[in-house]
Order: sequence, then structure tokens, then C-alpha cells
Amino acid sequence: MVALVGQPNTGKSTLTNLLVGQKVSIVSDKAQTTRHRVLGISSTNTYQLVLIDTPGVHKAHTHLGKILNETAQGSLEGADVLVIMVDGSRKPDKNEEAIAGLLKMQGWIDTNGKAKSNVILCMNKMDLLKAVDVQDHFAAYSKLYGTEQIMMTSLTKKAGLNVTKLVDLIVSQLPCGPLLFPEDEVTDQPMRRLAAELVREKALRLTREEIPHALAAIVDDWTDEPNLTRILISMVVEKEGQKAILIGKRGEMIKRIGSEAREEIEAVLGRKVFLELFVKVRPEWRQNPRLLKELDYLG
Repeated sequence: MVALVGQPNTGKSTLTNLLVGQKVSIVSDKAQTTRHRVLGISSTNTYQLVLIDTPGVHKAHTHLGKILNETAQGSLEGADVLVIMVDGSRKPDKNEEAIAGLLKMQGWIDTNGKAKSNVILCMNKMDLLKAVDVQDHFAAYSKLYGTEQIMMTSLTKKAGLNVTKLVDLIVSQLPCGPLLFPEDEVTDQPMRRLAAELVREKALRLTREEIPHALAAIVDDWTDEPNLTRILISMVVEKEGQKAILIGKRGEMIKRIGSEAREEIEAVLGRKVFLELFVKVRPEWRQNPRLLKELDYLG
């Protein structure tokens, strides 16, 4: 079990998908894209990595934000290896210091500031780091997290830079034992949730800044027919203006979201899909426990 922890938008989901070999966790450049604990399973002849992709740890301003932080923190319990992912192109900030404090509370870093041997620091986005800042950033993160096990990576290209070396570092810390999951399994995420998340991913990528945090997606109906799967998904927002953006002029935006999402859902399911999308307005749903439960954010 390998837990990935870090601030939003540091590459946790991108790394998970890359190691699994297919998309099991949605990706965008918006914060709070990952909202659930997602398992991505990578199996070879010599190892099985069960990657725990967690929501980005951040300063929470809504009930949803608090749930995401609690999900991330709870996902670290019982992990065999912890990979801390940071944006290596920037120096550590107060949020990074808060994550280090959390890891001290959970015992991953001792009172002297030294991390356990199974804690690995992944300094991602090194393609954005200026050469003159490499030593300063490396030293700052090394001191903050108290580990000498550090790998500098970039995940912008298909294969990723230093990803194989990072995997070797992770595998060196894994305990020996039987497979935790069948070799052909790639995720524990229900297909219904993944389909809804793929719709949300497309909407995040195609719409403006005011949409992301206020957007949720939920499957209302799923019907498997002999040669077709019919899926009805609702996108939920907080304001009428956000609904108008998602629908777009003459319905062009919702058609584009649906078309792009359908292609990926078909690839995951391996069969033809008829996808129908609707947009619903639920004011301040991120603060409403009942709606958060309906939208699958509360157990």
C-alpha cells in the first residue's frame, strides 16, 4: 500500500494513472479535482503497487473541504510507504509546513524532524524549476520533511522523467507478501463513480474558473442493455450562472462535455455508451450534509 499525499495539483493523480497504465483518477489543473480516496493498482511479475491517490490537503473553507482533508489524512493510516508529492518548482509555503506538521502528528516524522525510512519525497514539476533554484528548493524540502529519499520528477511527457527511478525507490521499501488484489484489477473505484468523475473532469477542463469547486457529478440512472449502456448523469452547481456556462450557447458546451466524456467512458467499459447529461442547481451544496451524502461525499 503506497499512499500519495500533498497539496492540490502536485501530480498525485497523474502519477497514479501513469503507473497503472490507464486512467483511474481524473486529472485537471484545478485544485480539488480528486475528491475521493482512489486506489490505482499496478502489478508486474515482481511487485504490486496499490497506490492510494488522496485529495489534496488544503485550507478548508467549506464542509466539503473539511471532508476532503479528513479523507486524505485517513488514507495514510496503514500504508506501507508514504510518497510526499510537492511542486518542486516552488519553495515550501505555509500549506507545505502544515502537511509536515500533520505527518509529525501521525508519526511519519519523529519529534527531531527525521522521517521514517519508508517516507519518500517526490519533487515533481522539475521541468518548471530554474537551474539557479535547484539547490535551494532541494535543501528546503529535504529539511522540511526530514528525508534523504528524494526523487526529482517531471510528469509532463508520456513516460515521465525519473518515474522508473521513483518506482525502484518505492519498491525497495515494500514488504514481501502475497498479492493484495488480482493481477488484472486496476482500481477499486466503482464504474458509476468513475463515469461521473470523467464527466466532471471534462467540465473542469472546458469551463472557466468560477465553475470548478462548485461542480459535482452523480449518476442518476445506469442501464446495461445487450449492446449498449445507457447512462444518465447530473452535473450539480450552486448558481444559475454556473448552469448557463455548463450548458453553453445553444447547448454547445454540454454537448462537448458529453461527447468527450462518452469516448473515455466507452474506453473504460469496452462497450458502446449512450450518455445523457443534465445540469441541476443546488445552492451551497458544499455546506449541506444531506446533499453531500446524496452526492457520494459522505458515507
